[in-house]
Parts: sequence; structure tokens; C-alpha cells
Amino acid sequence: MSNEKRILMCGSSLDYQGGMVSVVKNYLSWRDWDEFSIDYLPTHVPGGKVRVAIHFAAILPKISRMLRSHEVDLVHLHVAERGSFFRKAIIARKAKRAGIPVVLHHHAAEFEEFYSALDSGGKHYVRETLESVDVNLVLSESVREARLEHFPDARFQVLYNAVPSQPINAYDPCSSDVVFMGRIGHRKGTYDLLRAFARALPTLPENCRLVLCGDGEVEKADVLIDELGLWGRAECRGWVGPTERADAFRHACLYVLPSYNEGLPMSILEAMSYGVPVISTNIAAIPEVVRPGNTGSLVEPGDTEALASEIERLVGDTALRSEMSKNAYDLVCQSFSLGPHTKRLKDVWRTLC
Repeated sequence: MSNEKRILMCGSSLDYQGGMVSVVKNYLSWRDWDEFSIDYLPTHVPGGKVRVAIHFAAILPKISRMLRSHEVDLVHLHVAERGSFFRKAIIARKAKRAGIPVVLHHHAAEFEEFYSALDSGGKHYVRETLESVDVNLVLSESVREARLEHFPDARFQVLYNAVPSQPINAYDPCSSDVVFMGRIGHRKGTYDLLRAFARALPTLPENCRLVLCGDGEVEKADVLIDELGLWGRAECRGWVGPTERADAFRHACLYVLPSYNEGLPMSILEAMSYGVPVISTNIAAIPEVVRPGNTGSLVEPGDTEALASEIERLVGDTALRSEMSKNAYDLVCQSFSLGPHTKRLKDVWRTLC
């Protein structure tokens, strides 16, 4: 097409797991980009800091050449915190010097902590970078408001995460699995969930079990399962592929993600796309999706007593879960599916190139 617009998109290697890469994979598999085409270049690969630095040093000349020769019309950078931010800042600055518009798409769960820990020079560099790009996309209105307090001269827009919609709501209210997906460890609240499930166990049906899917501190989780006497009622499957992931959601009674830090978790949206009610924490963008009494329930991070109580309450109320399932499925289809999401993203790009 003569009027094709080329988007240079950068982020982590597709070999990684997690929310940011899930977003990228959804983009790369989407076929309805109209006049836009996406060239994806990973700037971060699996391995230690040395391997990451070597890869970035190797890929940067190619990116610089593409920018200088105007082979691309816009740069879209998926960014988190720490090293991810500084790598994307280098690319963003090169693009702006070449007169190419830049979109920073923020996925960081711990950006506030990252920014607060910087010295004055680091804070100035971050602020200058955010103010220099054309648009900063953030995952929720609450995040936009928080960022504007620190960076009032930067341009922020909200673009909620989205997932592929399922053709029907196949939720089975008689399912018995309580499911967790994500990196196993403290930040995602895995150990709180194990303790809460053990606390709730005496009141739960005998066929109710806790299923943990994810990489991270798997061995530590297995040790805690043993200490809490949960063998036979809780299992840690490790990271699962797309087929096993879909199967876990289809057999889920509840999805539980009691995180301490998040943006807008893709796993919550994915669970809701299968009609699964969600229990999570009242942080970041989660309350904009998990609506108490409507699509699920919220607790304070670290409150294992309240978490146990909510697991007991929702597992025991089939009618309530059925109603929440309908609401969750409908909400994702209407507001968090890929069709409306990519339309909004194309509108952002069209204003810039």
C-alpha cells in the first residue's frame, strides 16, 4: 500500500512470560491494523545483565539507522521500570532527534518505587524523557492521575489492556478450582493466597483445590504447601502454555490474584473473558475492572483473613458466582476486548503520523 505507515515497536523478547509480552503477542497476532504495519524488535532478551547489555548494544545501531533514514513513521515503545525505562529512553531520544513521533506505552507495576529511589539527576532524566515524547499511554485513569502529579507537563492518555474475547461464556458454576496465574512470589501475593486457602480449607468442599500456574519461586511455594499441609489440595504447576492456560480457566471456580503491586493485570482480564469471577486487591487499576459484588471481590494487600473469608463466601455461593460470571464476561466483551482496544490505539497513531 502506498500510504502504509510503518510502526517500529520495541519491548521484551517474546520468549518472556508476563503481561507486557502478552500485550505484544496480541498485537502481533492481530490482523486488522488498516494502514499500519508493525516491525517488532526486542530490546531485552533472557539472560543476565551482561547478555541484556550485549544484545541492546548490538540492536541499537540497527534502530539508529532505521530512524536516521526514516524507514519508520512512528516509534511505539513498551516500557516498564529500571533498565527497561532507560533502554527505551535512549531510543525515544534518538527518534525525537530524527523528527519521528514516539509513544511510550507504560506497563510498570513499580514505577513509583523506581522513580522515588532515583537521585536528582535520575529524576530529571526520567521527567525530561516523559515530557519529550508525544504520548505516554498508561493502563488506567488512576495511573494517569498519579503520574500527572509528578509530571504535569507530560502528555498522558489512558489505554486499558485488552484480551481476545471468547465466543461464549462457558463458565461452569460447579467448577471447583481456585486458580492463580503469574510469577510466583511475594509481589503477586502467592504466599498470602496459600495461607488464606489453608485458613479457608475446613469450610470448602472436598473437591475444591488451589491451582498455581507460573514461574518464579516455585520451590519456595512447594515448601509452603508442605508446611501448611496442603498436599492433595494445592498444586504448583509451573508456567503453563496457552492450551493448559485456557484449560485452567475453563475449570476455574474463582480466579485469585492478591498482588501488592500491579498495573492492569492481563491475567485478570483473561480470567474474566472466560467468565471467571475474580478476587484481587484494591490497588492500581484493578478496582476499575474487579467491581465488588458485580464482577468479583477486593481485599487489602496482605490481609489473609479477609482473603480467606472471600474465598469461603464466593466458593459457597453458586448463584452469586453465576451472576458475577455474566457481568465479568460482558464487561470484557464490551470494554476490554482487542477490537475496541486496537481501534483506540490506531486513533492515537493517526494523530501523530
